[in-house]
Amino acid sequence: MSISRRLIDLARSELNSLLERAARADEDDRWGGGGLDGLSDEELEAELRRRKEARDEAEEATRRTRQGPASRAYERPARERGRAEPPRRTAAGDQAIRKAYAALEVPPGSDFETVRKSYRRLMRKYHPDLHTGSPEKQRAANDLAQRLTEAYKLLEKQLRK
Repeated sequence: MSISRRLIDLARSELNSLLERAARADEDDRWGGGGLDGLSDEELEAELRRRKEARDEAEEATRRTRQGPASRAYERPARERGRAEPPRRTAAGDQAIRKAYAALEVPPGSDFETVRKSYRRLMRKYHPDLHTGSPEKQRAANDLAQRLTEAYKLLEKQLRK
């Protein structure tokens, strides 16, 4: 989510909060209440908690709305989407994927963007062209670059299904 979008959402939630407060204050004035000034500490804390929960609910609703129906389709089982279920991975396949995540120094289950960023960072660090000083270092860098590339290709194939 972009910063400008977050700022807009924050401003919108603050505006809604101010409008609610103004409506309540107007209603309190009509009935002789004193607004927030007349509340005890416990009542004030309860009101602040209620407003925070309302704000959190609004943020969650906007987050769900932004995801849209296309991303929510993945939450449903494959049978409901009209596709066959993906093939089950074997234990050897799971082990290879875990090793690929470890090679790229990212936690298992990371999304493709994280994997790609880590791969590029590691390749900038260990690229064979950067280690031409001694043949041993270049050989080691070449082997490491090949392992990183294999791990990246495996995860790319897995994550882009």
